[in-house]
Amino acid sequence: MARGGMNLAVVKIARDALLARGKHPSIDRVRVELGNTGSKSTIQRYLKELEARERTPSPPTVDDELQRLIGAVGTRLTTLAEEQVADSREQLNQDRATYEQQRLHLNGHVTQLQQAHATQNKELQALREHERALQDRLREADGERRRLAQSEQSLQQLLAERAAQVQSLEDKHRQAREALEHFRQQHLAQREQETQRHDSQLLQLQHELRGTRGELLDKQQELARLFQDNERLVGERRASQQRERQLEREVQQLIRQHQAAEERQHLEQRQMQTLTGERAALRERVRQHLIKERQQLRSLRAQTRQLVHLQGLLSQTPGVPAPAPEPT
Repeated sequence: MARGGMNLAVVKIARDALLARGKHPSIDRVRVELGNTGSKSTIQRYLKELEARERTPSPPTVDDELQRLIGAVGTRLTTLAEEQVADSREQLNQDRATYEQQRLHLNGHVTQLQQAHATQNKELQALREHERALQDRLREADGERRRLAQSEQSLQQLLAERAAQVQSLEDKHRQAREALEHFRQQHLAQREQETQRHDSQLLQLQHELRGTRGELLDKQQELARLFQDNERLVGERRASQQRERQLEREVQQLIRQHQAAEERQHLEQRQMQTLTGERAALRERVRQHLIKERQQLRSLRAQTRQLVHLQGLLSQTPGVPAPAPEPT
């Protein structure tokens, strides 16, 4: 920052400001107080001159008191400006920390929602695969039922054929008895021979009839077992249909939960958009605050330049040593 030249008054003001803050006015601190301007040799020469003047005290003049007053005012203005800048920076840091916490919280919440959404998708996929497996089992059960139905129909036809054979045998038996009665009436002489032959045929027929009835009983038992198997398969099919309906209800419930999760995700996205707008507004506030801070700094610099200019004018008055300009 240009100061229009280094002189004794400017160095004295900087040294008095350091002494007012309780700091030792070394060459480096005075140079920092002056805005890192001026050579160290010049500052050292002015400090020695000020120390020499203080060792030979003289009654303060109006110009000295005015310079001291101006120095105190400048120090006060500098202190107030630094305090305002420090407060502004602290508020800015607090706003930044608050915004960072909100951003981290929202990022964590979005991550949790994404994980929940992925888990629900996996569960829905598993339920769909289970549903396809149940449908495959149901199709297999329907195929088995149709096969058993065909087998039952075949057994019914076989039973009808066996019944027809039994009826035929009974008809033959009746015809044989009628023939025996006819032979008994017509051939009394051959009754014993015919009776023996008839008895043998009757025994054979009865044996065949018992065998046929035994086969028929076995077929009836097999048919009963097939009926039981058919009833069991029908019960399993009903249970499968009930489980399928239960799974359909669970799938519908999961679909509704998925839709609710999507709605919550949309709501979170809208909240994210709102927070993004708030973040943009916060950035605008920070930018306006920085602009205001720069304006205050420029105003402070202008006041400092005016103060230096005033000190230069005072240094040109009688009784004040002429300033030795030093390029910045």
